[in-house]
Amino acid sequence: MHSRPKSILGASVALVGIFTATGVLVASPASAAGPTFDTPELRVGWGNITLTGTATAGATVQLHERAYMWGRDVTRASDLEAATPWEYPTSATANSSGRWSITRTMDSGFVFAVESGGAYSPIVQAPLRVGAEFSATSSSANSVSLTVRASPDQPGIPVSFQRYTSSGWSQVAAGITSDGTVASFSATVTGQTAGQHTYRAVLAETAKPDYASSDNLLLSNSFSSRITVAGSGGSDGPTPGSSPTPTPSRTTTSPSPTPSRTTTSPSPTPSPTPSRTTSSPTPTPPKTTSPTPKPTTPKPTATPVPAVGAIQFTRIQYNAPGADKKTNKSINGEYFKLTNKTKKTVNLNGWTVRDRAGNTYKFSGTYNLAAGKSVTVHTGKGTNSSTKRYWGKAKHIWNNGGDAATLRTNANKTIDSCKWTKAGKGYTTC
Repeated sequence: MHSRPKSILGASVALVGIFTATGVLVASPASAAGPTFDTPELRVGWGNITLTGTATAGATVQLHERAYMWGRDVTRASDLEAATPWEYPTSATANSSGRWSITRTMDSGFVFAVESGGAYSPIVQAPLRVGAEFSATSSSANSVSLTVRASPDQPGIPVSFQRYTSSGWSQVAAGITSDGTVASFSATVTGQTAGQHTYRAVLAETAKPDYASSDNLLLSNSFSSRITVAGSGGSDGPTPGSSPTPTPSRTTTSPSPTPSRTTTSPSPTPSPTPSRTTSSPTPTPPKTTSPTPKPTTPKPTATPVPAVGAIQFTRIQYNAPGADKKTNKSINGEYFKLTNKTKKTVNLNGWTVRDRAGNTYKFSGTYNLAAGKSVTVHTGKGTNSSTKRYWGKAKHIWNNGGDAATLRTNANKTIDSCKWTKAGKGYTTC
């Protein structure tokens, strides 16, 4: 549960600055009385960065922040987060030279600002270049298995698997990183030429709705590996950089024209050759056996798309009771409850619940929610039952100071949403 109190900057702090080549919005110089904010470093993958700037020597500097996906304003960063091992104090004291530094964890793009003595620095954007672990292996003839795990572990990051040829990079498979605690994508491609070849994974190259790299301020990155493709009759492919690489199209070679079914001019029809049977045979008619009708597979009755509001959030416990601790019991103190408001059973297979940061719970396998019944999904780990399910997270997800939950079908239709803007009672009934 990352507490995000309501913004105290409001419209009085403008988004000012210029973009550099790395995509960072650089703060314009602050007034003499106000703090300044240096250009944040560009980090690759999940991890810590050190934010720096200037302020009056000996003055306290308070960090304000917001994950880029939540909005472009900032809120006072909560010192409560310092209790968890992946977070740090959110304030600092400027040294005798007027320099301050604060360490923060980057798990997506952020916007930052600092306040000191009632004056604020300009807001700066801090993108995050996506990192990854990429593997390419070939254990069977002319087949390659490709796997990439993204960092940060965000679902929905676009992935393009590509192979390098004499014409450049050619896509062999594509998809998005999966939901869950490990955001990964895997594909096995067949029909590959044997020999030494180079494959790569390109991540976050294009925007996708809801999880878009642009929405999270994630910058694209690529990772390559040269492997020996099993099989025979192949030859080694070029190494990237050994020859000019044209900008690849999705298909890098023109397909050969489809040959005509008859490739030569037909010979003139010869004179009929006498039949070996000299008696006038009864001409054998061509076989005209009535084709066995293919069994008609009844088309499954399309499952009616539930109407908006058919399934509703009826309670979200975003603040676990008691002191926040990184224990499974405390984490399971967070939960959301869904209720079927219709008179029919609804199969939630493939449905998702997502927060503003992109954390996503997915109903996997058939899960039928009967009319009028409810299911409670706890954030931590546990054994699923007919009325309770467990997300399997090792940390709190919902934010006390403001967050939103969105329920979507497996066809990405929004059915219900619930949001809150302040800590309040620790729960909402939407």
